[in-house]
Amino acid sequence: MKPQMHQNTFTTLGHPLYEFNAAVQRLQEEHVLLDEALTELHAMAKAIGLADDSVDWARVLHVLRDKTIVFQQDLDAHAKWEAETMFPMAAWYFGDEANVLELYSEMEQEHVIADQFIAAFVTRVERIVLPVASLEAKELASYLMQACAVLKHHFRQEEDMIEALADRSNQYGF
Repeated sequence: MKPQMHQNTFTTLGHPLYEFNAAVQRLQEEHVLLDEALTELHAMAKAIGLADDSVDWARVLHVLRDKTIVFQQDLDAHAKWEAETMFPMAAWYFGDEANVLELYSEMEQEHVIADQFIAAFVTRVERIVLPVASLEAKELASYLMQACAVLKHHFRQEEDMIEALADRSNQYGF
């Protein structure tokens, strides 16, 4: 279902192109920050289980879970902004010709999948019974590593779509 937009919804700066370009800049900046956090989470998850099997991985998994929860909150705030502002603005700006909301809806399925992997990781870590051996720790971390892979692809796909729209907009001068 397509949201109804008033004609001047995105023109508070005097011209819709200014707001669209500012939104593209914000999207890129937020993706950089989220990608940095994602890289850190992935590195931590990948390192789990690599040491001697006599190590109890519960504490490390709990630290990773806490960092993952903070990341999830940042990701949720970003996704909310995209859903409420960025993609409706792009759809309003480009009209039906670009199928922006339809493409966005399809891409958001990846976000849902990543959320499920993150939720599985967090839930499983919260249920940990001490001690946690290397093999179990690796299995738990694999949920987070899957989420990281899905989100990295998701961010690239969003940026590619928005950059293509921005390039088209700048090429035609509107």
